[in-house]
Amino acid sequence: MLNLRLLLSGAALAAGIHYVTKKRPDGSSIADDIKAKAPDWMNQARPYIDQLKGQFSKVPHIKGNSAGQKPYPQKFDKFSPDPDPDYTS
Repeated sequence: MLNLRLLLSGAALAAGIHYVTKKRPDGSSIADDIKAKAPDWMNQARPYIDQLKGQFSKVPHIKGNSAGQKPYPQKFDKFSPDPDPDYTS
């Protein structure tokens, strides 16, 4: 059953990509339209992005990352990239 779902999902994805990239009689595609309009959409979204950045800059930092505390337990301080230096393969 999982294979059938995977097959149907793959077929739907392939059909969607084919539809978006298919050329129209004028020689352009939906993907070309999206690429052409993307900079305008970014400019329209800029005020909202700046507003969100302002809101998140007021959020206090997570305890552990500020005040000089480490974000992980002390037991991991002695990590060695080679756990058994005497081992030879």
